[in-house]
Amino acid sequence: MPANLKLVSFNPNPKLSPSTNLKNFVRYCRDELTLWADIEKFSWSASYWPDTYRDTRLRFVNLDNSRLHASVTPTDNQLFHPAFIEVAKSYLRFRHTLKPHRNSAREMQAFRALEKALVEDMGIPDITKIHVRHFNRAVVLLAGYAARQNIVLALLQILHLLSEKLIVPAEVVRWRNPYVKGESYDNLRGANAPAAVKLEKVADQDAFFSIADVFSRPLSQLDHSDIMVTSVTALLLSAPMRIGETLRWRTDCLRSDNDKNGNLQRYLAYYVPKTRSYTRKPIPTTMAQVAHEAVERLVEITEEGRRLAFYMESNPTKFYRHSDCPEVSDDQKLTPEQVAQALGFIHRTACEDFMRKYTGNYSLTGFTLDSLWRIVLKEHRTQNPHFPYQESPQADIKPLKMSESLMCFKRFQLSARFSTSPVLLAPFNSDHYRKRLDGAVRSDRKNQRPLCFFTKHGYDPLRLNSHSLRHFVNRMAKQHGLSIEMITEWSSRASVQQTRTYLHDTPDKRLERTSSIMQTKQEHETLAPVSEDEAASYGQGPYHRSRYGICRRSWRAGPCIKFADCTNCSELLACKGDKIALEAIRNDRDNLVRTKNAAQLAIEAGERSASLWIEKATPQILRLIELINVMENPDIPDGSPIQLIGTDFNHEALIVEEKAKEAGVELLDKEQLALKYGQDLVECLEMLIH
Repeated sequence: MPANLKLVSFNPNPKLSPSTNLKNFVRYCRDELTLWADIEKFSWSASYWPDTYRDTRLRFVNLDNSRLHASVTPTDNQLFHPAFIEVAKSYLRFRHTLKPHRNSAREMQAFRALEKALVEDMGIPDITKIHVRHFNRAVVLLAGYAARQNIVLALLQILHLLSEKLIVPAEVVRWRNPYVKGESYDNLRGANAPAAVKLEKVADQDAFFSIADVFSRPLSQLDHSDIMVTSVTALLLSAPMRIGETLRWRTDCLRSDNDKNGNLQRYLAYYVPKTRSYTRKPIPTTMAQVAHEAVERLVEITEEGRRLAFYMESNPTKFYRHSDCPEVSDDQKLTPEQVAQALGFIHRTACEDFMRKYTGNYSLTGFTLDSLWRIVLKEHRTQNPHFPYQESPQADIKPLKMSESLMCFKRFQLSARFSTSPVLLAPFNSDHYRKRLDGAVRSDRKNQRPLCFFTKHGYDPLRLNSHSLRHFVNRMAKQHGLSIEMITEWSSRASVQQTRTYLHDTPDKRLERTSSIMQTKQEHETLAPVSEDEAASYGQGPYHRSRYGICRRSWRAGPCIKFADCTNCSELLACKGDKIALEAIRNDRDNLVRTKNAAQLAIEAGERSASLWIEKATPQILRLIELINVMENPDIPDGSPIQLIGTDFNHEALIVEEKAKEAGVELLDKEQLALKYGQDLVECLEMLIH
């Protein structure tokens, strides 16, 4: 075993009480383990510890104060109970010594829920007396968390380890995570979630249109925060990316190459931390120009920040000579106005507040550029703890330097209240983007939507999650024919199963896609209505006009049995003076006359079956002429009802027909008999009646 490694082992004594084993475990983790001891300002008794794997802090605040702002120092009543905080610290140091991991935030949430459950029941939270009711209560407290399934899993891991150390009862190993199977994230919110739940994750289209509208405005109307929001959104819509990957974009991240067909293809090239690999993400042609414009805008507004970062990376000893820096020697005494000018403060009061932080008073006299630079460097180290990087570097691979990053901003460059600092940098993080697209009301603030991009530009207070853009691009890719394997690779995911979570197809969409694959789908096309001019272009032939279109027949099939049948119905009631009805009757008459004339021409051309059309049309024309004469008769006052005596299908005839069917009797249609056997047969039948 190497000399610098130490065996990590704590062996509890089964003869001792759980309380004694707990004290020994705490003593061992505090005094024997050395994890994090080499980190500056680390202290066992501190209210927070550094989380080296997440570039943040582990704060030992209780569940009720878990949302306490990071800048606020928690009070004693906001921290874990003194009897519980040592348990949490011991577990974290022991577990991370054995196996460092990135799940410390979930472990803290598990501890918070467990502590609250114990405090509610016994006042002083004694973990050695934990019972199933405490576990059940902790599970209830975590029910509202999106990652509840994994937090409860972390809770079980905590209890299992403490059980191995004979600190908690052995029965805890029998407890089960309730958020599995039907209650799992996969079934409730993930790949197998109901369609309605998946639909909620879809990005708001109104938010897209609002951002696009601002992006299309002249640059003179946009400040740097507007350019950042719109340009980052444009790039996130160009390929499926995570908001955290923005820190991996270089100024030349947008590149181009020829595809296999020889066409120009633009793509984004950068390192993906989650998959630990470099990637080239093709950009759809429709987004190529937008992506190009977005990158150019970001390059322009961050150019000065990269210039300052490059200067800082050289460990300078002289003041950074920005464009507004006083043109004096480095050791010359400055006036108060020159001090404010050198530090980039527009208002003298703000400059005085800044100087008091480092000098203890508000005075702006007696400073030179050299002395100001020492103050600037102190503030620089405070604001940029990972400089020259924006995030904590890992052992195996370093992130981009700020001077290489596309997202290199100066301090307050995205602020609406403060002037941009010409001598200080500010690491970019995802909150700079997220919070500006969140229209939620902050009821505890005077300005309830302090950063909202949408209300700033006169839109409704919408909300757009950066990850929903990734969902949206995935869904568009699937709908346009990309395979799930291609989408998985394009999105830099580890497995196809993860991709399925993002494909929020509705049942109708899935049915349509399945029917297309199985070739069981029949396309139906609704034909456009035929206009009067189009109907006239057909000419005349074995078809006739109706109010609904053209009835197509053949000479030999004869006219339809419902041919102009309204005039043969005893139930037809017309109104004298109805101009619309009169015009329709005239059109019917003219159409029938044209049909009769066409039939006559067909007979002369040798088509003898066309005589059926003449026999059918002639009486119809006569009845229409009679009806027109009545409707146009000036002796009949307008409003008079007009009834024609029909030959068939009045109400009485229908009743008789129904009774005949019940009796097994078939009533033959006279017109059909005449068409089939001739009018002579019908006349013979009528003679039998008389």
